[in-house]
Amino acid sequence: MNRDARFESLYRAHAADVLGYCARRVGRHDAQDAASEVFVVALRRIDDVPHGDEALPWLYTVARNVVRNRDRASRRRLRLTTKLHSTSERSVPGPEPQVVRNEEHRDLVRALDSLPTKDQEVLRLVEWEGLSREQVADMFFVSRAAIDQRISRAYKKLSRTLGVPPTDPRTAPVPNERGGEA
Repeated sequence: MNRDARFESLYRAHAADVLGYCARRVGRHDAQDAASEVFVVALRRIDDVPHGDEALPWLYTVARNVVRNRDRASRRRLRLTTKLHSTSERSVPGPEPQVVRNEEHRDLVRALDSLPTKDQEVLRLVEWEGLSREQVADMFFVSRAAIDQRISRAYKKLSRTLGVPPTDPRTAPVPNERGGEA
């Protein structure tokens, strides 16, 4: 299969998954741009993209980097804007609120946000994106046991934060933002 056909096949197979990944992290408004960046990288590095079941975790790794880069750029813009406004004599209203999440999931989202960033990402990849723990371990360049430990620790903290009895972290599902289980 030539490079163009391989990219087209990769895009058809995983575009919706990558778009969903990005939307859950940067919101619907910016998700299309972020997903496009992911596939620009994939096209440029098509020879590095693994075949078969390993392609999607590779794309998620690229997406994770794209989202982090966008977050850093956004923070830099915010700092610069704040600095510019602080030197201005006129008063400027603060930034608009970020995307408001579904009210019934507010507590879960807060609890998830209270976890360390890497633990949040591991839970999202396993529970929302449907990757195996082995695939996530490969993405983070750690052992499966390290991923199991992060997930166990994260579930325990979520249980404490939400005030619910802890469940077995090997089988406990985490609700996704749409209200169902991942």
